[in-house]
Amino acid sequence: MDLEERLRRLERMLADVLARLESIEERLGELGGGETAELAFRLVTAFSLPAAAALEAARRVVSTARSLGGVDPLGRAVLEALSDCEPLTVSEVTRRVRRIKGSASRRTVRERLALLERRGAVVNVGSEARPRYVLRSCRGRSVES
Repeated sequence: MDLEERLRRLERMLADVLARLESIEERLGELGGGETAELAFRLVTAFSLPAAAALEAARRVVSTARSLGGVDPLGRAVLEALSDCEPLTVSEVTRRVRRIKGSASRRTVRERLALLERRGAVVNVGSEARPRYVLRSCRGRSVES
């Protein structure tokens, strides 16, 4: 296969991926609307969540942020990183926040997690020595206690 054929094949694959993403975006718009649908689409692309799971995760983030009276962009990214209800270490949350925001230091993420924990949005389901965080709204969803 020569270079031109490979490029044509790659262009077809990219067109297919874009068409699928547009289809997902349309479905999410039909299901959730507004802020929730946009966030769900970002979760689908950032974390490869299935559309239904991403929509549920987005609803958790929006609900948690509203219950707190709003959060800053980094706090919002931390909530998004935890939105799939998987208990994560500070390092894992930091990696996910970087996928969302592009940059974040581990120290800043750790401080934000502590703030969100004090505000009641996140829970440490690990130990003091090795904390693992999850959204409070995820408690009872096969999350370790």
